[in-house]
Amino acid sequence: MQVERARELGLCYGVRRAVGLLREAAATHGKVETLGPIAHNRLLLAELGALGIRTVDDVSDLAGPVVVVSAHGVSPDMKQSLQTRGFEIVDTTCPNVARVQHLARDLSVQGFSVVVFGEAEHTEVRGLVGWGGKGAVAALRAEDVAHTYGTAIPRRIAVIAQTTQRAEDMALFAAELSSLLLGDVEELRFVNTRCTATDLRQRAARDLAHNVDLMFVIGGHNSANTRRLATTCAAIVETHHIEDVGEVEYAWLDGHQRIGITAGASTPDESIETLEARLRSI
Repeated sequence: MQVERARELGLCYGVRRAVGLLREAAATHGKVETLGPIAHNRLLLAELGALGIRTVDDVSDLAGPVVVVSAHGVSPDMKQSLQTRGFEIVDTTCPNVARVQHLARDLSVQGFSVVVFGEAEHTEVRGLVGWGGKGAVAALRAEDVAHTYGTAIPRRIAVIAQTTQRAEDMALFAAELSSLLLGDVEELRFVNTRCTATDLRQRAARDLAHNVDLMFVIGGHNSANTRRLATTCAAIVETHHIEDVGEVEYAWLDGHQRIGITAGASTPDESIETLEARLRSI
């Protein structure tokens, strides 16, 4: 049985940077809290929790004095609220996400109504909507955008994307939104704000899936980018999305000779190595 890793997988630059900044903050301040999980991976959060780093989901539960903004970023209003309450902020927002935040703000200033192609309840997307200003909306379906606007369709609309969205999904969204709204708007602009790391991982996963007879995608079950990797691979070959190696069922391997591994952008290196070692030992 052969086991092969995707050429690009696992922790991206943004998450590695965020974790490094969080460790530095903990070493400097002792007690720190993150507003929401630093990244969507249970094992990574457990590792950081062992260092005394506390994850807080609701801003009202923050005790301070040091608050860490996760790699997903927050809205400008949220950051201002934290500053007003006197918290010292350690901002670990991924540089790619920060770039899209500033783009959303600039588009709004230029008179565009901003549409974020992404999961409305995802931390990154909520932040982008905040940066997009008054009237910004988030959706995964073009018809939901049209329904939100109703008869009050803006004259100028700019569409950006959650950084971890798939290219094919954004292309479909763009086509459907154009079909629904193009006759009623003066300008409809699409900006590809998907990050390079996401694109490289999705392409590498797709290429590997075409050359194996079984794929494992390891990463948080609540990780958006990991779920999309699994979706990409599952369209090509039998695929199992797991969060840790204990979920592997030996029966899955029956009849398979070549196995591929990819991992989400918040998956620790140790998780990938443990999975590969387990598969090679069977």
